Amino acid sequence: MLGLARLRRRRWVIALAIPGVLVGLTLLILLVIDRLAPVDLTPRPGSQVVTTEHDQLLRAFADAEGVWRYPVTLAEVSPYYLEALIGYEDRFFYHHPGVNPFALIRAVGQALWHGEVVSGGSTLTMQVARLRYPEPRTLTGKLKEMVRALQLDWHYSKAEILTYYLNHAPFGGTLEGVQAASLSYLGYPAQDLTRAQAALLAVLPQAPSRYRPDRHPERAEAARNKLMQRLADQDIWSPEAVADAREERVIAVPIQRYQTAPLLARRLVETATTNTVPKLTHRTALNLDWQRQVEALVPAYVQAIDRHVSAAVMIMDNRTGLVRTYVGSADFTDPARAAHVDMVSAIRSPGSTLKPFIYGQALDLGLVHSASLLLDVPLRFGDYRPVNFTGGFSGPVSLASALQQSLNLPAVQVLEQIGPARFYLALQQAGGELQLPANARPSLAVALGGVGTSLESLVRLYSALGREGQTIMPRLSPDDPRVQSPLMSAGAAWIIRRTLLDADNALPGLAVKTGTSYGNRDSWALAVSQHHTLGVWVGQPDGSALPSHFGRQTAVPLLARVAAMIGDSPALPAKPASVTRETVCWPSGRPENEALCDQPQEAWVLDGTFPSTWMHSRDAGLNFNRPVTPLNLNPESGLQVPLGCDLPAARTHVALWPAPVQGWLRPDWRSRERLPGFDPRCPPQLVPVAQQPLALKGASDGSRLMVEPGQDIDLSLWAEGGQPPFHWYLNGEQLTTEEPELDLALVPLHRYQIVLVDQSGQSDRIQIQTRVR
Repeated sequence: MLGLARLRRRRWVIALAIPGVLVGLTLLILLVIDRLAPVDLTPRPGSQVVTTEHDQLLRAFADAEGVWRYPVTLAEVSPYYLEALIGYEDRFFYHHPGVNPFALIRAVGQALWHGEVVSGGSTLTMQVARLRYPEPRTLTGKLKEMVRALQLDWHYSKAEILTYYLNHAPFGGTLEGVQAASLSYLGYPAQDLTRAQAALLAVLPQAPSRYRPDRHPERAEAARNKLMQRLADQDIWSPEAVADAREERVIAVPIQRYQTAPLLARRLVETATTNTVPKLTHRTALNLDWQRQVEALVPAYVQAIDRHVSAAVMIMDNRTGLVRTYVGSADFTDPARAAHVDMVSAIRSPGSTLKPFIYGQALDLGLVHSASLLLDVPLRFGDYRPVNFTGGFSGPVSLASALQQSLNLPAVQVLEQIGPARFYLALQQAGGELQLPANARPSLAVALGGVGTSLESLVRLYSALGREGQTIMPRLSPDDPRVQSPLMSAGAAWIIRRTLLDADNALPGLAVKTGTSYGNRDSWALAVSQHHTLGVWVGQPDGSALPSHFGRQTAVPLLARVAAMIGDSPALPAKPASVTRETVCWPSGRPENEALCDQPQEAWVLDGTFPSTWMHSRDAGLNFNRPVTPLNLNPESGLQVPLGCDLPAARTHVALWPAPVQGWLRPDWRSRERLPGFDPRCPPQLVPVAQQPLALKGASDGSRLMVEPGQDIDLSLWAEGGQPPFHWYLNGEQLTTEEPELDLALVPLHRYQIVLVDQSGQSDRIQIQTRVR
C-alpha cells in the first residue's frame, strides 16, 4: 500500500510539473526568438509638412514612396479618437501582454459556431506587429504575429505601441496614420476631431477601400454609426452623445492636398534636405489669412495684364523680421505663367528701387540735404549718358523732388560723388545681396538697375526705413536667427521715408518707391508702413519685356490692394533729434542773406550740415561749384576786373547757378545776366576763357515756326561762347555732331526741345513749336 501511495504522489508531482516545464520551455523559446529576432518600433520616415506658427498646415510632401504620413503624438490626437479606437479594436489593450487569449478563444468559438469569422482576435499590439513586420495571412503568419506582439509588449510601453499605430495604420490609398487621414478626408488635424469624425476614422482601417468617405460615404456612415452604438453599449460614450453625433453626415469630398504658400514650402523643404538630420515639420511665421487673401488676389490681378505674366508679394514685420506673406508666383498650377519659378528669390534688375539708398548714404556723408539743388539736365559721365524714363528733363530740382519723381540724372549725379564701389559695398554689408555680371565692377549704372537682386533682398533693404536705418533679414521661420545690419543713420532713414511719404502720388500712410527695369521687364513697388515692409514684383519670369508697363502703373495698384488688406497704421516715427527743419537758398543750397537768395527752400537737414551745391561730373573735370561767387568790379564802369589788371576794383558777391541748368532758368537768373563783362581797359589775355557764357542761337525760346502744308522747316542753330566740343540733344536724344553748328529739318505740328551742352558743362536750351499756316 505504501508503495502504491508513493507511486500516486509521484504521478501528481509529474502532472503538476508538466505545465511548469511547458511554460518554462515556452519562455525559453521566446527568449531565444527575442535574442535571434529582436523587435523595434522605429517609425518609417514621415512626410514633410510646412505649417504656420499655430500648426496650421500649409503644404505637405509625400515620402519617397508616395505615401502621405504626418507624425503625431498621443497628445496631438483627440481623446474621442483614442476612446473610439480602443473601444472598437481592443477594449483590454492596457491589461493583456500583447495577446488576448480570451479574445482568441472567443473568435475561434464564434467562427466554429457561425461557420465564418464573426469577430477578430487581434489586439492593437498584434496589428502593430503586422504593420511593422508584415506576414502572409496564414496560420503560420498569425503565430509569428502573436510572438511579435508578445515581444513588442515586453520591450515597449503601451503608449509607444499605440503611437506607432496612430502613425502607420492604413486609411486608404496612399494615406497612412490618423493625422494624414484627418487632414485629407476632413480638413482638420486629428486633435480637433468630433465624436462622429473620430468614430469614422477608427473604423476606416478595417476596410479602407470599402469605407473611404470620399468614395463610399453611405457605407462609411453606416460603419461609423455601428461603432458609435457599440461605444454606447459599452458605456464609453453616453447615448445622448451618440445620438447627437449620428446627426453629423458623412459627405463625399475630394481628398485635400494642401498647397498654401507652395513655393515657400518647397524652399524650406529643399533647404532642409541639405541638413544632416532633415526636419519633418517646417514652421513658418505666415499669417494664414493674409497669405490666402493675397494668393487669391494675385492671379485675378495678373489675368488682366497678360497670359504669361506672374507676380510676387512679400510682407515682412519690421519689428521681428518675420515674413507674414510669401507669394512667389501668380498661380502655382499654371505652367503658362512659369508659376513654378519663385520670383521672391529670383535675381532681377531692380530698376530705380535703389535710389532711396543713394540719397540716404549721401545724407550721411554730408553731401546733401533734402533740398539740395541737383541737375536734371542732359549730362555725360565719361562714356555713360543716362536719360530719364520719360525722355525729358526738368532742369534744377531738389533732392526730395528728384526722389519723388524717380529722376535718373540726379541719382547718377549723386552716386558719382559717393562712388559706385563704396555704395555697392554699403548695400552688400547691409544684406542687399547684389549681383554683378561676371568680372564686372560697380559702375554708375547701379543707380538705374545695372545690378541683380531679388524681391526678398529689396524688402530687407527697405526695412531700414522703418527701423531707424537698420535692415533686418527676412525670417522665413520663427526658428531663424534675427540678423540686422546698419545701412544708414536713423536721421537719414527718417528723411528718406518722410520724402517718400510726402510725394503727391504716394499711397496714404505708405512710403512708396517704384522701379522699372530696362526694357520694361520688371515692375517693382516697395513700401514701408508703421510695422511692415511690403514688396511687389510684376513681370514675366522668362525676362520678356512688357511694353507700356512700369512700376507705378503695373505694380503699385497691386501693392495698394495688399496694403489695404493688412490695414497697418500710417503713423510716422518721431523725428530724430539729428534732423531739423531749415530754410535754405538756391542756388547755394545754404542759408544765405536775401540778396543772394533767388529761391528759398524748406529742407530737412541732418546734423546741422548745409553742403553747398556742387557740379555734376568729376569725369568732365568739374569739381565743386561756387554758387556764391566773389567778383572784382571797377567802381566807375561796374565791369569785372580780372586778376593782373591794374584798374581799381571793389569786392562783391553774386549768386550763380550751375552752368548745366542755365537753359532752364529765368532770364534774370542766368549767369550771362549776372556776370558783367570785363573792363575793356584790361588786357584781353587776362580774361578767363571758361567765363565766356554759352548761348544757343538761331531761334528764341518759345518760338512758333510756321510752314506751308506738306513742307518741312529747315532750322539752323549755332553755339555762341562756351568751350568745344558741343553736345546737342533733340527731345532728350543726343545727336551725333559735336560741331558748334546744327542744321535741322523739322516736321509740322510738333513740339521740340533742343539742348546745347559744352565741354565745361554749361548748357542752354530752347523750346519751339511748328505749325501749319
